Amino acid sequence: MEKLTFRDLHEEMQNLNFTRLKPCKGEAYDSQLLDDFGELRKKAKTSLEKLHADLFSRPLHGYMADFEKMKPVIETLIFLVQRFGERYEHIKKEKGLVDFSDLEHYCLQILSVKEDGVLKPSSIAQKYRTQFEEVLVDEYQDTNMVQETLIKLVTRDNEEQGNLFMVGDVKQSIYRFRLAEPFLFLTKYKRFTQDGRQFGKRIDLNKNFRSRSQVLDATNFIFNQLMDEEVGEIVYDDDASLKLGASYPKVEGMETELLLIAKENAEEGVEEESDSSLVAFSEAELETAQLEARAMARKIKELVQNRFQIYDRKLDIMRNVTYRDFVILLRSMPWAAQIMDEFKQEGVPIYADLSTGYFDATEVMIMMSLLKVVDNPHQDIPLASVLRSPVVGLSDEELATLRAEQKKGTYYDALKAYLAVSNHEELRDKVKYFYEQLKAWRTQARQSSLSELVWQIYRDTGFYEFVGGLPGGKQRQANLRALYDRARQYEATSFRGLFRFLRFIERMQDRGNDLGAARALGEQEDVVRLMTIHSSKGLEYPVVFVAGLARQFNLMDLNKAYLLDKELGFGSKYIDPKLRITYPTLLQQTMKKKIKKESMAEEMRVLYVALTRAKEKLILVGTVKDAPEKLRQWSSVMAHEDWTLPAHVRRDAKCYLDWIGPSLIRHRHVSHMVEGEVQPTEMIHQHASSWKLSMLLAGDLAEQPLEEQQHHEELLTALQKHEPVSESSDYKDEVYRRLNWSYDYRVASVHRSKQSVSELKRQQQLTDAGGSDDLVRGSKVPLEDRPLFLQEKSLTGAEKGTATHAVMQQLPLNKAYTLEMVQDFIQSMVTKELLTQEQADAVDANDVAEFLDSDIAQGIRTARTVYREMPFSLGVSAKEIYSHWEQEDETILVQGIIDCLYETEEGLVLLDFKTDNISERFQGDFERAKPFLIERYRIQLELYAKAIERIVKQPVQHCYLYFLDGGHAVEI
Repeated sequence: MEKLTFRDLHEEMQNLNFTRLKPCKGEAYDSQLLDDFGELRKKAKTSLEKLHADLFSRPLHGYMADFEKMKPVIETLIFLVQRFGERYEHIKKEKGLVDFSDLEHYCLQILSVKEDGVLKPSSIAQKYRTQFEEVLVDEYQDTNMVQETLIKLVTRDNEEQGNLFMVGDVKQSIYRFRLAEPFLFLTKYKRFTQDGRQFGKRIDLNKNFRSRSQVLDATNFIFNQLMDEEVGEIVYDDDASLKLGASYPKVEGMETELLLIAKENAEEGVEEESDSSLVAFSEAELETAQLEARAMARKIKELVQNRFQIYDRKLDIMRNVTYRDFVILLRSMPWAAQIMDEFKQEGVPIYADLSTGYFDATEVMIMMSLLKVVDNPHQDIPLASVLRSPVVGLSDEELATLRAEQKKGTYYDALKAYLAVSNHEELRDKVKYFYEQLKAWRTQARQSSLSELVWQIYRDTGFYEFVGGLPGGKQRQANLRALYDRARQYEATSFRGLFRFLRFIERMQDRGNDLGAARALGEQEDVVRLMTIHSSKGLEYPVVFVAGLARQFNLMDLNKAYLLDKELGFGSKYIDPKLRITYPTLLQQTMKKKIKKESMAEEMRVLYVALTRAKEKLILVGTVKDAPEKLRQWSSVMAHEDWTLPAHVRRDAKCYLDWIGPSLIRHRHVSHMVEGEVQPTEMIHQHASSWKLSMLLAGDLAEQPLEEQQHHEELLTALQKHEPVSESSDYKDEVYRRLNWSYDYRVASVHRSKQSVSELKRQQQLTDAGGSDDLVRGSKVPLEDRPLFLQEKSLTGAEKGTATHAVMQQLPLNKAYTLEMVQDFIQSMVTKELLTQEQADAVDANDVAEFLDSDIAQGIRTARTVYREMPFSLGVSAKEIYSHWEQEDETILVQGIIDCLYETEEGLVLLDFKTDNISERFQGDFERAKPFLIERYRIQLELYAKAIERIVKQPVQHCYLYFLDGGHAVEI
């Protein structure tokens, strides 16, 4: 204990950094140095008091007595956890369920056996050892202890001669919350050698083929000062530093930037804001999110408008930067909604894959309020929000005018009273129009489905089109479509009605549940991406913004009533049930220090991942309360001679900016901003990296200028009143050109560019005059008014025709048939599963037998060549098909299948089978039906003949239609 105490005291005294107190000219200290000395004395006192409170507030035997008193409690807790685990495991087995952790542990049980308390490979693991020539493991730095054990069980033990190949970068191990153990990688990294003797062989892959030298130099400059074994768990030496492997053209403006936003007259500093793990955050942090969002949006617009050049490796050219080339990285996503709102206001398209934020979208809130009013108009807040929204568009003064008409009762009563007595024509017209619409919607809500009501409201109000013209309109319209879709999904359940739907949504919101914003964008959309640093791992973008650098690290786990550690076990506070007091135990204090150290190393690696996502330009964004004071605090490390910053500076950091600031202040591009004679070490000061520090005042990042706001409001007012807007723009001619553009190939814009013969035949019939189509097709018979299970099920006419054509296709035509032979053939098709029994029963064997006994069948049997079911594709001029079309240079692709084509001594003969129900529709009078049938199928056979003549290069001598119903042959 004494050894630990002296070491901590020594560290605390070293942390005071008295080396900065150097005498000025005349051996006198100026006021600034005196202030610094006072601060150091205050810090020393605070550090010693904290150390005393943590370790020396109680005697050692008191701490040991706590362990003895808590032993039975902890044993009981362990027993309960084990029992719970057993029962939980039993229930999962009953239901046949496993989670990912179960899969790992079941695999471990299969591959291992315990001998004398030691895990050894099972017989199954031994088989895998002999089966695998090589075991390759990617992202090895994220391996946990269970996975490491599994790997060892299936690989050969000898590291020197082993068959395990691992690839990873421990500096990118950022999944400790998933139990990833970076020390597994580090242990092998330190033990393995480059020659592979005695232990495994190490191959350093330190060349970076992603980023420009400016990004690599900046990252190296930061992490040379941050990472070591004491704080970062790994030494950032020459082997660990990034080496340039990619080639880029040299361009200006690629230096790494730090946008430092100075909040003016802030009551709280950013460093004192709420923890980053909390979704709800303070007003000061909300302002910070807005400021950083505006700074980034305007920086992106500036780069896009100035045609900032980036290198396109695929095209091997320099090109203008686009929105899709930008990504914004955050440690966590609580700021996402505010950033997206600010970007929309700035007119910069942005996309984030969020699981929340749907009900907070403005357009969704307006629609939900309107639905609440439709359900019950006597709700003041929803009604007022609808009246104030663009749906009605009343001003605050107009809302007050309505309420002044009737001060008691609901706002809806006041609205009706105003309509009864008002003489103000403009306001009365707006309110009356909405009132009439509301009555119609309430009627529809009782008579039709919820989804139909939602879409009708979109149509009546024009709100769907309105939001499409706002910034982020595509996303807003997607949100409204999602509301319609969710209304349909709700009605697909056993629940119905607007009231129940609204109650369902309210219960979701009361429970804190939300839905993700509708996805309106794909991977190729030209938008800025917003994501977490963890989500970006493995990805790369030309320009990367890393924002929220002044947000506090998430160390909330340290404040829990109990802590867990794989080495130290279970640590909790001591609880005295009699005195009803709790206080920390020695074990808990030790675990806090250990977990905090591991968490800080993890945060350092997260920052490393963020900085190395950039391909060409890296921009860091942070916000501070008092920029000059913050720069002065950072300058306290200027006299530090080593590359690595003092341990206490890195260990006591509360945010990323507390690391980046002191590192950057020693660079030649930034150090001049701090007054004083102390200069950093030359090798640090003159580092090859290029930096640019930009100070932005919060006042300079105010919302849109007043003139822009007024102009925007005027446009919205004109749109709401459906008035023409007089606007001049450099893009006017281009907009009109696009709106007035017409497709050169007009046929394809009216008809399909690829048509089947059957479809062309149907189109021709629809354009024919007279009632022949009805005569031939017959009228549709409505279904009987009976339940489906009582209705007779039978094949349709088309299905019967398909079955008959299948028989005619398969039936050999080179011999004569009797009726029995035809019936046997049809039944054989059922046996071969070419037809179902129902289809076979629908084929009239008598009709088929009659055809086989006809003159046409006799001609087929004596033909030289017979083609059946012959498909074709033919390019035909549009004018040949559509007689009204004047242009001849457009081609339509026609596809079809010819039933039968055979060659006789006279030439080619085309035959098409028809299964029309002539007996029933024409009472067996074929002569009466013949003109209609010929006219119906003429275009089809003409196209068939034209295709044959163009493809085969021979004329068709005869074209026959053969109607199986009645055995009639007609030549066309």
